[in-house]
Amino acid sequence: MRRIKDKGPLTFTMLVALLIALRQFLEIYHFTDQGFALGMVGLLCLFLWVLPHWSLRFIGGIGIYAVTLYHYFPLGQSFGGTWLTALWRQLRPLLTMVREEGFGRTPSLLAFSLVFLAVCLIAVLGIEYEVFSLSYLSLLGYFLLLSIFNHLEVLPESLIIVLCGLLAAGFRHFRSVGGTAWLRYVLLGGGLLGLLYFAAVNLPDAWVRDPLASHSVTLRNRLNEAGLYNFVAEVGVGGNTRTGFGEDDEVLGGALVDDSTVLFRATQDSPHYWRVDSKDQYTGKGWLQYTTDQPQVIEGANFTVTHSETENFLHRQEIEITFESLDTYLPLPYGNSQITLNSGFSGFVYFENSQRVNLLVNEEETRELSMLSAVPEFPVSALQQVGVTQGEDFDSYLRLPGSLPQRVADLAKELTQDAVTMYDKVNAIESYLNSSPEFRYSKVDVVAPLLDQDYVDQFLFESKVGYCDNFSTAMVVMLRTLGIPARWAKGFSPGTAIPSFEERKTYEIKNLNAHSWPEVYFAGYGWIPFEPTPSFTNLARPGTPEEEVTSSSVTSSEVTEVSTTTTTTQSSESQGSTSETSQVQNEQDAEDSTATTNRKISWLVLGLLLLIGALVVYRYGAYLGMWLLCRFTAQPLTKGYPYLLRHLEHRIPRKSGETLLAYSEKFVAQWPELAALMELTWRYESSLYGGQKETTDSRELLLTVMKELPKKR
Repeated sequence: MRRIKDKGPLTFTMLVALLIALRQFLEIYHFTDQGFALGMVGLLCLFLWVLPHWSLRFIGGIGIYAVTLYHYFPLGQSFGGTWLTALWRQLRPLLTMVREEGFGRTPSLLAFSLVFLAVCLIAVLGIEYEVFSLSYLSLLGYFLLLSIFNHLEVLPESLIIVLCGLLAAGFRHFRSVGGTAWLRYVLLGGGLLGLLYFAAVNLPDAWVRDPLASHSVTLRNRLNEAGLYNFVAEVGVGGNTRTGFGEDDEVLGGALVDDSTVLFRATQDSPHYWRVDSKDQYTGKGWLQYTTDQPQVIEGANFTVTHSETENFLHRQEIEITFESLDTYLPLPYGNSQITLNSGFSGFVYFENSQRVNLLVNEEETRELSMLSAVPEFPVSALQQVGVTQGEDFDSYLRLPGSLPQRVADLAKELTQDAVTMYDKVNAIESYLNSSPEFRYSKVDVVAPLLDQDYVDQFLFESKVGYCDNFSTAMVVMLRTLGIPARWAKGFSPGTAIPSFEERKTYEIKNLNAHSWPEVYFAGYGWIPFEPTPSFTNLARPGTPEEEVTSSSVTSSEVTEVSTTTTTTQSSESQGSTSETSQVQNEQDAEDSTATTNRKISWLVLGLLLLIGALVVYRYGAYLGMWLLCRFTAQPLTKGYPYLLRHLEHRIPRKSGETLLAYSEKFVAQWPELAALMELTWRYESSLYGGQKETTDSRELLLTVMKELPKKR
């Protein structure tokens, strides 16, 4: 009965905190049957509260954990040994994956197993051992991670967790010394939390958030340059996939870790996107190439690629490319390119439908080529006169899966209801994605869709956090719902310029520059790129009506001329895009800096974890030692009392010749909450000198006294 009375309030506060935390996890992982797990947590807290012996509580906890796991993951087996074997077979490769790659994109089986185990352990800490600081701070840290990495609003839940911790500490204080001081303590803490909550909800953002953001920008930039975000992604917050150009786009989603491997270097006059490939079939999860593309093999050192149908070009420039990493694809700027192979290659493979070029590699170690590139002119006033192109040749660029939720098409229709021309509709959807405050660009915060979720639908209506693949795919799909031919293109952003005083710059393009964007077909101009991803600028994208090109253009006949000394003719648009180029440059510099010093951050985090571990041992080491003595010795009183006595003498030295009872009375007189010490001392002396057998509750008395032991002076 005493245990039920003492543990009742503590059990209630811990139950409330655990239910709030577990409910958030179940919602993130889209568990529909949340009631069962929440009910089992309640049953666990009940067992820890009322069962009289630790062995019964242990068996009950193990049973609750196993039954809950089986309820959600039966694995086609009956409950018993066969299910445990099947469960281990499922968990073993997942544990290996986590050990090698981190916790990113953790499957629901492993995530639920670990989180529910953590819930059980926290319940034991808070109810059985009353270690409030570790248990409630663990729950608070979990909510902090949810707020940072899942972009969730968890302020009310976090404040409730803190309030539960304050109530638990107040109840324990009342149980030890009585009085009303605990009530003032709880009321003061609760009032402060209420005031903070009111301020956070009702005060304008400009009062708190904006000054905080502006004053912390230097610190956040330094953390970014130190590779903190990259490190967080690598250890598991986010996905395990690294940035880079890949051939398999069938399943998209999950977070990315930047890879700073240099792929090629390009010397040129101005930066631009590097196009490699395009795909036309959206599956609901990613992209495939539906249209059959018969490759054309071209032997020899020269080949001209025509990307654009227009005959007018803004300017042209010579580009020299040196490949650092062996691959067969050829990244190209938009427009028409006349390519000359210098070394390392013997020919080309051209795919007409996707407008992709692969290179035939020879045995030479150095791989270099040059090209004369012409940037096409896409005047907005002319594009606004172009209607939607129809015909069998464009059916594959309108195809959508039957499982696409209707609300995607409804959103596209709503966004373009005031648009008149096809260009206006394209621009409306692009602006919504790259300018709306509803969406946030991030590589590390992205959550992969579940098996029954559509990739675009999950991004547009649920997560609203993503990177280029999310934004570009969403734009292509929404355009197709409107009957506008669109396809998904991928390649690289401009890269980073190597500092020099030369007019022509050399740009490094790395794996972390891998990028994707939509292309829309305009009759008479061909496939035109657009950019819905926030913070990115594709200089080949058509300008706004106010930024129409007014200077002279280069004709298509001039592009095909072979010239070793080409003069670049800049239009007013290309000259006016200097600020955009600088923006792209700064963005790429920021991306480069996220993958530079992960080792330093790793050592920093390791040191922090060791420090936390040392503090925990310092604070709870004595109690842990007593717990081990009580649990794994046949005579806990005989072994545990001398251990307790050593710690007592660290607080008040024992005089020579002073009896244990007299010493205990002196201790209890100063700390009344240690009244059980007198009973322990009497039992110890009776056992030591009178031969009296130890009673079973001696373990509980030893642990109680050790837990209430005051700090050292």
